[in-house]
Amino acid sequence: MKSPSALLPVLFAGLVTITAGGAMSLQGRANGMLGPLLGHAVFAALVSFAVGLILAGTALLCSSRSRDAARTLFHVLRTRTMPWWMLLGGLSGALVVIAQATTVPVMGVAMFTMAFVSGQVTGGLAVDSTKLPPGGKQRMTVVRVFGVIVVIAALVFGASERMNLGVPLWALLLPFVSGALTSVQQACNGRIKSATGSAVVATTVNFAIGFAALLVAAAVIMLGGVRWEGFPTEPTQWWMLLGGAFGVIFIGLTALTVARLGVLLLSLFSLFGNLLGALLLDLVLPIPGSLVSTTTVISAVLVLAGIAITIMPSTRPSSGSRRGPESRT
Repeated sequence: MKSPSALLPVLFAGLVTITAGGAMSLQGRANGMLGPLLGHAVFAALVSFAVGLILAGTALLCSSRSRDAARTLFHVLRTRTMPWWMLLGGLSGALVVIAQATTVPVMGVAMFTMAFVSGQVTGGLAVDSTKLPPGGKQRMTVVRVFGVIVVIAALVFGASERMNLGVPLWALLLPFVSGALTSVQQACNGRIKSATGSAVVATTVNFAIGFAALLVAAAVIMLGGVRWEGFPTEPTQWWMLLGGAFGVIFIGLTALTVARLGVLLLSLFSLFGNLLGALLLDLVLPIPGSLVSTTTVISAVLVLAGIAITIMPSTRPSSGSRRGPESRT
């Protein structure tokens, strides 16, 4: 049994990850409003990743430690110490931004978040049972599975009234799939961070890969006849361009905490922060499709209960395991 002092690093990592989840809700609102303004969701995603790449790349170039870490990344790839496909986590990040820009205008940030995090916790449970996360494989206990079931049930409960209002099925499936793939992205980010010792490198790789994929996607749809409508012109619209900055915060913070928490707990803490931020945005700054009701608030409370259930076994070392995720730095 771990002492209370041994739980403090896990709890601190959880608070940091909740903050990262809150940044994701801001990213969802920014990209959701930017997409219709530019003419297509892919254009909004491209702008978001361009801003994120500029910020992350600047941080990398300005830090000698990060530059050394980037050289380390090239070395581990060249020697095949780490497989090249772990660099592709940015592809799922690009899908998340496209899902935000496509579905937030249809159903608001809170509903998007509920569908997204349902996929995130489902993917997190699966990924944590593999050797992909940097903290190693975590045993899929009955309590952990029950905690995830509580979270998913809470999200389904909160989403039910929105579905009755006519939200289409595709609008729910797109963020669900992108959320499930985010668990793979977070595990890959953690592996890159562990190999290089730099969250900046992991973040920059994500934005570089995602930006390249979105640049190709934007070129394809423009060749298909879709026009770029231009950038925001109103003084009150400039913040819509900051989706990438919020993404930098999310990816950077989760790359730091995934080794401490594991992918499942990382998903649970970030989804709670994401959901809480989404509820506040839809309540304080509502847009068409936004709805904050008693049902939605109850679902958020139940999500927190699911997190509490799931964190209990994760703070104990698994039987037969010589080194749990809490021993990694």
